[in-house]
Amino acid sequence: MYTLFVVITTVFGYLALFCSALCIACGLYCAAEVAEEYSALSKKLLKYLLLLVLSFHLLFLLAGVNFFTIAVSTACHLVYSCLLTSFPFVDPLSVPAIASIIAVGVAHYVWFQYFYANFTPIFQVTGFFLVMIWAVPLGFFVSLSMGDDALPVGSQGQRVGSSGQPKTNVFKYLFDAAADKYNNFIKKQSPGLGKHS
Repeated sequence: MYTLFVVITTVFGYLALFCSALCIACGLYCAAEVAEEYSALSKKLLKYLLLLVLSFHLLFLLAGVNFFTIAVSTACHLVYSCLLTSFPFVDPLSVPAIASIIAVGVAHYVWFQYFYANFTPIFQVTGFFLVMIWAVPLGFFVSLSMGDDALPVGSQGQRVGSSGQPKTNVFKYLFDAAADKYNNFIKKQSPGLGKHS
């Protein structure tokens, strides 16, 4: 009887996990649609969210949380704020974009170390991570799909910045780079394929 209980709870536990992941994915998709429709409002909300999280850092510092942890996490959020200058367009090879990706990893590491040293129930840790670590990067991640159809655009549908250089979002950039690599690989593997057609 106990084995049947373990099997049923395990199967439905994984089903609940799958449904939770599906709900999160749907929520992110809806948030991306809303962010794409209202880009100016999205930028404003991200700015206010950054300020709110930074103010929470100050409150946690006053509550006695380790200064080093708060300082590193604050620095990570200040790095994220650099992405607001070109929002919603992010050059994936720019210094702010690369620094933000590194900052996400650093913030996770620092807070995991803090919670490892100071036992906290898992639900409190999850709530903390949701607001203090994941909210701002997820806001920028959701906004990365914006700008594909925004004006003004260049000849290939890319946004043209003030310098005249075309800009594109991260997903389009990575997809185009992968497609170019694949096409070059195919051409090298079969150089005479298109000569007889």
